[in-house]
Amino acid sequence: MNGKSIARPKENCGIACTIYMPTNNTIQWYWIDKDDNTRWLREYRNYESIDWLGTINDLKLRPKDNKKSKHWLARGFIHDYPQEIDDTCVWLSNRYHEFFNKFFECDHLLHPEMLLGYWGFTKADREGMSLSDCLLEDERYMKVDLDYSISMMKKRKNIIVYKDDIRKLARSWFLGGGQLIDISDESYYNNISLRINEARKIPRSMQVALDRFDIPYEVWSLDKGDYGVFGFDKNLPRYETEGCDCTIKPRHQHKVEGWIERYVKEYSEI
Repeated sequence: MNGKSIARPKENCGIACTIYMPTNNTIQWYWIDKDDNTRWLREYRNYESIDWLGTINDLKLRPKDNKKSKHWLARGFIHDYPQEIDDTCVWLSNRYHEFFNKFFECDHLLHPEMLLGYWGFTKADREGMSLSDCLLEDERYMKVDLDYSISMMKKRKNIIVYKDDIRKLARSWFLGGGQLIDISDESYYNNISLRINEARKIPRSMQVALDRFDIPYEVWSLDKGDYGVFGFDKNLPRYETEGCDCTIKPRHQHKVEGWIERYVKEYSEI
């Protein structure tokens, strides 16, 4: 919306980066394939006439309806990764850092922990180290050129975001944090609660990791912060995107408010 380029170096298929580039009307992908080759793909997309509200509303639909959206950003966020990437990218590669110079060329860069090698952790409801643990204990499973990443991050404005409103955070996770398929309601609640707890821990853990490398940062509230910190001239209302990327089926959504109430009682502090 503000004409800024964005790199997202973590995707559903593993370590693949999607770069949205409004300045030249492209969407680009960088990834390492299963034969350990570096791969790059570019497609042209029109950013000049995007219906932002229409896109957001379609992102609130069920995935099968979302896939039919006439708005390419709504389809692309979930469905339009070329099959070539989905079928070939890997979950861990020590060559991925060879692309980092392309990522650092972008105005905004999401998931910066990957640039420091923090990748390969497990989900909070499964055995193994979570991201918050890796950040705290400096367990970096992916090889990177650490000196390069640190030097580049020190030149940028780094922002760690967090949620004040735990109810809204919980609602987002219960709606979009997993699928209630072949498990009980109780199992779903427990799994998502652990993931919410992890999401609440990560901002503090990220501060520890950036302090370790003497990388400056700001801490910013998703509920109260001024969007001017990002240098945007155009903004949407703060909660306009609430309800996007919902993965739980409609027949279960009436249970969400009850789960939120229970979660807030059980996990007021973590």
